[in-house]
Amino acid sequence: MVETESLSFRFPESLDTILKDVSLSIKPGRTILTGASGSGKSTLLALFNRLYPENCDGILEGRLELLGRSHDDYAPGEINQRVGTVFQDPDTQFVMERVEEELVFTLENLQTPVEVIDQRVTEILESLQLTEYRNRHIDSLSGGEKQRIAVACAMVGQPEWLLLDEPLTHLDPVTANRFVDWLDHLDNVNVIVVEHRAHLWGDFFDWHIELDQGRIVRNEPFQPVDDFSFTRSSLPRQAVEHYVVDEVERDTFRLKGVTLTARIGEVIAILGPNGSGKSTFLRSLTESDRRVGLVPQSPEHLFFMNSVEQELQFGHEESIDNVLEELSLEDKRVFHPLSLSHGQKRRLAVGIQLLSNKQLLAFDEPTAGQDEPSLHALEILMKRHAEKGQTILFVTHDLSFANIAHTFYLMKDGELSGPFGDELWQDTERLRHYRLTGGRKRCHSMI
Repeated sequence: MVETESLSFRFPESLDTILKDVSLSIKPGRTILTGASGSGKSTLLALFNRLYPENCDGILEGRLELLGRSHDDYAPGEINQRVGTVFQDPDTQFVMERVEEELVFTLENLQTPVEVIDQRVTEILESLQLTEYRNRHIDSLSGGEKQRIAVACAMVGQPEWLLLDEPLTHLDPVTANRFVDWLDHLDNVNVIVVEHRAHLWGDFFDWHIELDQGRIVRNEPFQPVDDFSFTRSSLPRQAVEHYVVDEVERDTFRLKGVTLTARIGEVIAILGPNGSGKSTFLRSLTESDRRVGLVPQSPEHLFFMNSVEQELQFGHEESIDNVLEELSLEDKRVFHPLSLSHGQKRRLAVGIQLLSNKQLLAFDEPTAGQDEPSLHALEILMKRHAEKGQTILFVTHDLSFANIAHTFYLMKDGELSGPFGDELWQDTERLRHYRLTGGRKRCHSMI
């Protein structure tokens, strides 16, 4: 059980209180934390595993009890034997080169007896259908594959509680459904999930807590919700451009002579399973063609300045003001980019590239970490820049957001197929082949 009373939290260098007078009791079961980007969800999760305030000199006021004990009664690292955590960006929690080494390292830190370590590693990889990744270099994995390995690391210690920060963000629909189904069949594990897209979970959750600007605004039994809706603008009749990646080789696929054809002002979505080469294609396209600007999965790679405003300095002042407002970052103008929430960082990265005047803007999982208003703001921005003559290309596992695209390409094992129009969604065999048939799933609750 997790209990808080009049809990407030802020970072020492900021006067902005992230959590404000939070009082709640989270009982064993399955709880979802929702709320706008920057509302304090990830911060609350970090308090639940004692990452905060221990590792950031944060200022905590009020009462916080974790599993029947005051949070400051735990010795450093002690709670990790009972609580497993997966962060929004899995790269931040990997320290070893290979998957097996990462799992072994986790168990060694938990003081697991040497004679059972190999068995534990084998069992968790088999249960998550990850055995083939055992000897893979972590740097060679796709974002979705890294997410699944991070979950394996969190679960290998057999924790009582599992804390997940947007765990479905980088998973294709089939893998996401399998992941929810796998969680649904776990015994004796309580789950707290930060999530913007509750519709992907069906009726998995028991309880729903919503935060707004650091305060609790919902604390009640969970009710399944409907998906968001998105629309597309009219298809442009502009000149055609060709974008080519000559040759790239990876452990599990090879890109060779991959060509994407796009109309100026067209919005294009690339879909496909985890590890198929989508992100590699975008990166390679950016490296080989100066017409292309990329918003990567890890937005920090675009940050070099000391404030949000400075990161956008290459745009006209009026354009900067408009982008800050449209991306709901106007009150973050003087903030350091690395102090933003993950969703806010991603929106800033989008803003940087929108002001770059590149011919083709490529986005790798642009919906990750975004709440519904932010998604619709992103939709409007993409359409507006397409209407101005920029081509928009994005990789996504969010099939609802993909609906804004005029054209679809599919990728698997490094091969790009397409273009397709709306007829794609009637081709059930093709959708199944590219693992796009996940849909929504209703799971039976575990009491």
